[in-house]
Amino acid sequence: MPSTNPSSNDPVTLRIPSGGNLVASTVEARRKAAMEALAAPCAEAVLDLAEAEVVDSLGITLILGLFKTCQQRKIGFRVEGANADLMRVFKLFSLPKLFPIVER
Repeated sequence: MPSTNPSSNDPVTLRIPSGGNLVASTVEARRKAAMEALAAPCAEAVLDLAEAEVVDSLGITLILGLFKTCQQRKIGFRVEGANADLMRVFKLFSLPKLFPIVER
């Protein structure tokens, strides 16, 4: 479930947990949950991949979609908790050139 980190002086950060692997069988449900969460006002969104070991091509598409949605809404976007294998895939797709990705 997405969560926010409200503070009187800090911008609101929306944390979107992956809820596990981002693969064809899970992407649609995760996309719906993330888009519902992004309806709330926030300054930035963080996709937390701590629970994900695998991201397939549809998962990459989901991540890019979240990034583009945030860009359109002028919300910061980053990915956190990527393991070394995911980092290799993300670098192959040049994702770190688009937005910050923090490795576990």
